[in-house]
Amino acid sequence: MKSPAGLTALILVSAVALASAGVLSAQTTAPPGDAKHGQQLFLADGCYECHDLQGQGLGRRGPGQNPGPNLAPAPIPYTAFVAQLRKPRVAMPPYSALLVSDAEAADLYAYLVSQPPVRPAQSIALLANVDTGEGAGVTRGREVYYANCAQCHGASGAGGSIGPSLIGESAKKDLNATIAFIKNPAAPMTKLSPGLLDDADVAAVAGYVQSLH
Repeated sequence: MKSPAGLTALILVSAVALASAGVLSAQTTAPPGDAKHGQQLFLADGCYECHDLQGQGLGRRGPGQNPGPNLAPAPIPYTAFVAQLRKPRVAMPPYSALLVSDAEAADLYAYLVSQPPVRPAQSIALLANVDTGEGAGVTRGREVYYANCAQCHGASGAGGSIGPSLIGESAKKDLNATIAFIKNPAAPMTKLSPGLLDDADVAAVAGYVQSLH
């Protein structure tokens, strides 16, 4: 049987350990993490199956799509990340501290933070001097389209497994009508604005759709 002094010491040690764990989980800024180990965890724990290998999920369910939302680059604040990890919303399974420790959560977050931002085409040497004969607005519209619309409507806009063809859409809708439809689409099209697309993105992608012939 432990002496009163020994029992008191054990209680104090346990209290400090619990308090430290609580502080770690409640941190407002991300603690230092090992991005390389985070990558290993991201694969081992199956995160990539919904969020893609670099955390760049589409947030859509469909053939060959990743249903988890985009996590990188620039992931959500660390406290929100941990809250979602422990008590997730929607269909994500919970990851308690028994499955993913606080230290491992920090490693996962470090991996997401380490993902480089997407480089604009103009910054890539092989593409910088390519003259497409198009204005900057159409170029930006194409970038938005490829990132958010091609999965359903096809890379060329000729239609995909879900979305119809957009070729010749300008004969059915003018630019303003196309913008209005993107902002308030009919089912089953996903509503992307506001949220994923701001007004400038909507205008750019609408202009690109208008250019498809």
